[in-house]
Amino acid sequence: MERSEGGLSPHSAAGPRLRLVEPLIALSVSTDLARGQPPEQALRACVAATKLADRLGLGPGQRSDVYFTTLLRFAGCTATSHEYARHMGGDDIDVRRRGDMTDTADQRQILGFLLSLGAGSGPWGRVNAVASALVRARSVVEEASRADCEVASRTALRLGLGRGVAESLLYVFERWDGKGLPRRVASDDIPLPARVSAVAFAAVMFYQAAGPAAALQALRRWSGRLLDPHIAAAMSENLDDLAPDEGRPIEADVLAREPAPQKWIGEPELDGVCRVFGDFADLKSPYFLGHSQRVAELAAAAAGKMGLSEHEITSLRRGGLLHDLGRSAVSTGIWEKATALSNSERDQARLHPYYSERILRRSSCLAPLAELAGSHHERLDGSGYYRGVKAASLNVSDRVLAAADACAELLEDRPGRAALHADAAAAALRREALDPDALRAVLDAAGAAAPGPIGYPAGLSDREVQVLRLLARGRSMKEIAAALVISQATVHTHVAHIYEKAGISTRAAAALFALENGLLR
Repeated sequence: MERSEGGLSPHSAAGPRLRLVEPLIALSVSTDLARGQPPEQALRACVAATKLADRLGLGPGQRSDVYFTTLLRFAGCTATSHEYARHMGGDDIDVRRRGDMTDTADQRQILGFLLSLGAGSGPWGRVNAVASALVRARSVVEEASRADCEVASRTALRLGLGRGVAESLLYVFERWDGKGLPRRVASDDIPLPARVSAVAFAAVMFYQAAGPAAALQALRRWSGRLLDPHIAAAMSENLDDLAPDEGRPIEADVLAREPAPQKWIGEPELDGVCRVFGDFADLKSPYFLGHSQRVAELAAAAAGKMGLSEHEITSLRRGGLLHDLGRSAVSTGIWEKATALSNSERDQARLHPYYSERILRRSSCLAPLAELAGSHHERLDGSGYYRGVKAASLNVSDRVLAAADACAELLEDRPGRAALHADAAAAALRREALDPDALRAVLDAAGAAAPGPIGYPAGLSDREVQVLRLLARGRSMKEIAAALVISQATVHTHVAHIYEKAGISTRAAAALFALENGLLR
């Protein structure tokens, strides 16, 4: 496969070609859900941003960078869900939703935002959430902004979108007045695609929340503060650009608005796109890192052992990478809760296959995998979710993916329990209503683990990889030192070397680097 700037080539000549934006439509819906915003917000912002780019007279290259910067603006948003949930009330989605609509340079707005954290966690939970946020909010938000940007930028490069998009994504949380994060740059020092994207998102966000008057008010209030005043004025004069076309799907508008030359990939390269999406889902919590890749590997290997066709094997591999996209719609506080979930929390968690299916249906090239992804928690006796269907409604691929997901989960750490050994996992799985043939093939595949790499990427040493694995999973310097029986000073040195060698500066980016290079197992 050809590569482009470390990512997918848009010019593969093998087999049929696909528009790269087709799967990115689904990813943008995932980022909307992860931020507690209405589905289609990123798509509508993308259309608005490209119309703005036209009105501003930007050239083809800049219009393309605006288009993809806006579509991927929040592609790093799952990477810091763990930190937001841990230090700011448990509900990372609510934090993002209200934080996006808050002027972070307005002390009254910030105080009101912090005092409202933990509203659904009872009196003591709310007190603890507010106390933690008052102490940690500034450092958490600064680190999270840097991590969001780094992960989004690396994601753009993995997708072959080029340096212009990757660079712009490093600046999406900066402000025109220089009070943004993480670099605190101002005015024209912020790349133009990031400035156009910021105006389009602000306008669409407030338009969706309360209509055109609210959008206009927000643009005027934030002009010269958060937003480039020239671009904000252009948007204010053309609010009709925000009105949805009721007779035309927004996906069609997004496809039609992509500037020439369009980005294309070969059909085989869709595997790489699916892996990017799987990593996006897994970054939701350190507990999930590598889960989607493991499920994909187990499902594909089991399908091969069962004699399924190449097409079915490919679908299962891709379905395994995509099956947990819907996790983005459920707060990380629920996923990381070590005690039993309440009925409400359980209901929310059990909806994630539904969200996975709905996300994938938004993209024509991923829609054929939607029902498979939505079935990964179904069981033969009807005790699964989200549909609760029985064996007659589950095909062979559904059964293989369900067994692969159940097996992978037991082989991994989860809140309140450590990973099970293969024999203990097999005993537990045999008590579930899984297809016996599919389970047998999955367990066989799980017992045939491939040897680890001989050499590590970026010149990392064995010890640095050990530190990286713990760091990626959210362990503190003190916890890493205790686990590896070394001093905290030594851990700090190893982390500095890891960051330098990998060209990163945050835990979230370290987690993505580990995922990209298969270093978590």
